[in-house]
Amino acid sequence: MARARRVGERRVLLADVARGAGISESTASRALKDDPRIGEATREAVHASATTLGYVPNAAARSLRARRTHILGLLLDDLADPVHGQMAAGFEEAASAQGYAVFMMTGLHDPERERRALRTFVEHRADGIVLASCVSAPAEVYARVPKARVVFVKPEFPGLADGHAPDRGVLRSDDEAGMLAAVRHLVERGYRRIAYVDAGGGASDVMRRSAAALALHGLLGEPMHVYDAGLEGWRDPSMVADALAADRPDAVICYDDKLAIALMDALRLTSLDVPADIAVVGFDGIALSARLRPRLTTVAVPSVELGRRALGMLVASARDGSLPPSEVLPVRLVIGETTPPRQVTTNRRVASAGVVGTARGGG
Repeated sequence: MARARRVGERRVLLADVARGAGISESTASRALKDDPRIGEATREAVHASATTLGYVPNAAARSLRARRTHILGLLLDDLADPVHGQMAAGFEEAASAQGYAVFMMTGLHDPERERRALRTFVEHRADGIVLASCVSAPAEVYARVPKARVVFVKPEFPGLADGHAPDRGVLRSDDEAGMLAAVRHLVERGYRRIAYVDAGGGASDVMRRSAAALALHGLLGEPMHVYDAGLEGWRDPSMVADALAADRPDAVICYDDKLAIALMDALRLTSLDVPADIAVVGFDGIALSARLRPRLTTVAVPSVELGRRALGMLVASARDGSLPPSEVLPVRLVIGETTPPRQVTTNRRVASAGVVGTARGGG
């Protein structure tokens, strides 16, 4: 097999395949691409010659001629996170359908690691790059990569929570509307002392916390108490569970499902029962949330669709020379068993709370 891949001591070339089939190099090239203008017998002869010689197309040479590599870079914050895994799945599926290969790396909340990943993508001549949940600011990224080749998905860079996001090339979910729906759901089911458990104060955390607090103030005129779990708090939320057992809020909304699931487990070791003593709401809608007992109430984010849309943005930018406008994708509340009705409420402010629904962010 090793001998079949070389002619003498050199790499098998397209010219060798053409010579073996008795045709020109240009015809052999078309035949290998299954060009319908080439007769079936000729195509079969060329494929047979390529197989016999062990011919492997030189992608690098082809990329230099076309000035495109058909490689896309995907920089994820943490591939082990279910949400990032879903985004990656959607992106890779859409990229493959368009004939692209995906080069994937992770940033792990580390700006220097993200810079190294961007440098690697550029060195490998990636046609476009997606940064998902990464902390690098747009200006820093654009200094390394042409602006028309970069898409941000659910970015975490500082300033995003204040609305300082590019108006093009950014995809995110409507977390503000999701938090409004979660708070309204709890209030309508009779919960009054509602708290938020954060996860380290990243941009999306700040946006979700602020949206939840705004919704609670708009519905009940009450402030929202915040419990700090920290960035890795989902790994051991026992201190938060102890604080909740001491303070006894009616319900807690967690930054994401990972934290909510871990917190429910930790609460089993305290005096609080979920959902009899305290309701729990998550965010993201990962698959595990529907497999829990009790099933977790959560705000489902279209993570796979975010990946697909990111690919669409990159393809559109290659076609038009500029990125499409930023987009905010809708989310939906999935009601599980962790938020049962607590009491019937006739609060008129709750019934007329639609004004708070304008809290929708742009890209």
